[in-house]
Amino acid sequence: MKVVVTGPYGAGKSAMIHHITGGACINIERRGTTIAMDHGLANVDDMSVFLFGTPGLLRFRTMRKILSSGADGIIFVVDSVDPESDARAKLFFREIAFFLPGVPCVVAANKQDLTESRPVDQLRKSLRFLAGLPVFPVSAKTGENVDSMLRTLMYLVMMQWSTVLGKFAEYSGAKDGLKRLTKDLNLERDQAVGYLRRFELRKMLEVQVGDEQFTVKKEVRPLLENPVLIMRR
Repeated sequence: MKVVVTGPYGAGKSAMIHHITGGACINIERRGTTIAMDHGLANVDDMSVFLFGTPGLLRFRTMRKILSSGADGIIFVVDSVDPESDARAKLFFREIAFFLPGVPCVVAANKQDLTESRPVDQLRKSLRFLAGLPVFPVSAKTGENVDSMLRTLMYLVMMQWSTVLGKFAEYSGAKDGLKRLTKDLNLERDQAVGYLRRFELRKMLEVQVGDEQFTVKKEVRPLLENPVLIMRR
């Protein structure tokens, strides 16, 4: 699963990725500021989550567009402490909504470990453009609520793809799996193969030579059949 971690400068995107990956990440920065990207890999119930953190300075719009391409979900990080960052957050949210329309998104109200942090209710009043999105009071420093936030995003992504993922689980290992997938979902063959490639890259399944057969990883199959399981761990 590809997840973009984005938001304004100083909100704590790099720290968030560092915590989620347990430090197994890279950061391209200059003088403490991300200038290209953060990247890391996390494992959540045997589901691979590829995290891409975007630079928070406005001038790196092209890099953010490149990193956002093909994302399954978005973690939008806001600064709970600094009201002056709210205007920048609005600009960044408009940008990511343009790059990834309809992609599931959760909001990380970061720095909740600090005494001056604003509660979620206050943030919602200041950041009205986040209406309708789940907002989690989190701390990338202590890990507070980070796991719940990530699992909620994964659930939303899997529900968005539930029809396709359910068929993957149903036809896993079948010799004519691709043919049955194409028929059931009323897809063109090229489109069905595109779905296989998408989720093969995300390490959810393996595709045999010729594309006619695919096998879902046995560890993730229960999650594809019943996405709510990701919320119960």
